[in-house]
Amino acid sequence: MPLRTTLLNLCLASLLLPVSSATAQDAPPCAPDAGVVLTRSIDSVALGQTKSYNVYLPPDWCHQADLPLLVMLHGWDGDYTDWVNKGLLDQAADALILAGEIESLIILMPDGDNSFYVDGPDGDYETYIVDELISAVDAEFPTAAARDSRFIGGLSMGGYGALYLGLRHPDLFSAIGAHSPAILRPEDAPLWLYGPDQALFKERDIVSLVARDGWPPHMRLFVDIGASDGLMRGVYNLFGSLFGQPLPAFEGHVWPGVHNWSYWSRHAPDYLRFYGGVGEEQ
Repeated sequence: MPLRTTLLNLCLASLLLPVSSATAQDAPPCAPDAGVVLTRSIDSVALGQTKSYNVYLPPDWCHQADLPLLVMLHGWDGDYTDWVNKGLLDQAADALILAGEIESLIILMPDGDNSFYVDGPDGDYETYIVDELISAVDAEFPTAAARDSRFIGGLSMGGYGALYLGLRHPDLFSAIGAHSPAILRPEDAPLWLYGPDQALFKERDIVSLVARDGWPPHMRLFVDIGASDGLMRGVYNLFGSLFGQPLPAFEGHVWPGVHNWSYWSRHAPDYLRFYGGVGEEQ
C-alpha cells in the first residue's frame, strides 16, 4: 500500500477514536479505602487576586451525594496547607470515616493570609470565604449545599474567624468550632482589626457580638484550648458570655497543652467527631 494511503487511513482511524473530555482527564482520584486532598485556585473578585485552597474528599466520594461541608481556617502566618501538612486532618478523617465513627464529609481549607477573615486592608476575606469559595466547592463537588450540613471551624486566628463568620452568617452554618481561638483585647490585636480608634470593636469582638445579638438558634458550638495557652483569657470571657444562652449543643474543653500544632493535631479526631459524628444532633 502506498505510504500516502497508509498515512491517510491512520489519520481517518484516529478521528473515529473516542476522545476523553477534559473533565474525565482531570477527574480527581476516588478510592474506596482512602480520601484525597486536592489543590484548587480561584480568581477572587473580593481579594483582587488568585488564591489557592485545599479540598479534602472522603473515601469513595464519587459514589456519594449531599455530603456535608466543613470549612477549616488556619491561624496567623499559616496557609491553606496547614491542616493537612501540620494537623494531619486528612489522615484523621480517613481513619474515622473508615471506622464508621463519623459520616463522610468534604473539608474546604482556604488561604486567609493574616486577615482574621474580615474585610481588611488586603481585601474582603469575609466575602471571599462565604460567597466565592463555598459556592465554588458546592459547584464542583457533591456537597449538600444546605445549612444543616455546613460547618465552620478554625484554630487561633482561624478560631476567631470561625466564630466571627459563623455568628454573622447563621443562615449558612449550623456548627462552629473554635480551637484555641484568638479572641483578642484591643491592645493585642492588629490596628486594622478593630479600627485605629476602636470604632469596629463592638462589631468584631466575639463577646460583644454574643452580648448584642445573642447566640443564633440551632447553632452548635465546640470550644477548646490548651491549659497553658496564652489566649486563655479570651476563651474564658467567651465562656462567660454564653451563660444563659440557648445553645442546642455545646462542648467546652480545657485540655493539657499549649498553642502549637502538637496540641491541634492530637485533637483533630475530637474536632471531626463534633462536626460529623454518627448519630449526633445536627
